[in-house]
Amino acid sequence: MAGMTLNVDEQNGGAIVRMGGRVMYESDSKTFKQLLEEEVEKGGKWIVVDLADVIAMSSTGLGILIAAHRYMAEKEGAFKLAQLSEKVRYILEITRLDTVFEVFDSVENAVAAVQEE
Repeated sequence: MAGMTLNVDEQNGGAIVRMGGRVMYESDSKTFKQLLEEEVEKGGKWIVVDLADVIAMSSTGLGILIAAHRYMAEKEGAFKLAQLSEKVRYILEITRLDTVFEVFDSVENAVAAVQEE
């Protein structure tokens, strides 16, 4: 698995984005931003990012998550992270971003949380 992979599962009112591979490059940022914009244009009010299959993440990858969090806040939407891989969990902890993002152990719990808002 060389680069970032994305699979989108559109749900009622939002989308689950399953991110995998290596999230490291500027092209990944552009791809994710485009996906986010398309989901919001379709009327999506929330995004849950499943990070279970991410094997590496650079500062660019962290920037992708931060920018997406800000974008959804600007659009008055919800942005949650779920099923962090060990590498991603470690990166979020050492950067203290685990205090910025809402993180859930499962996609189901994250979806339930956005649907309660």
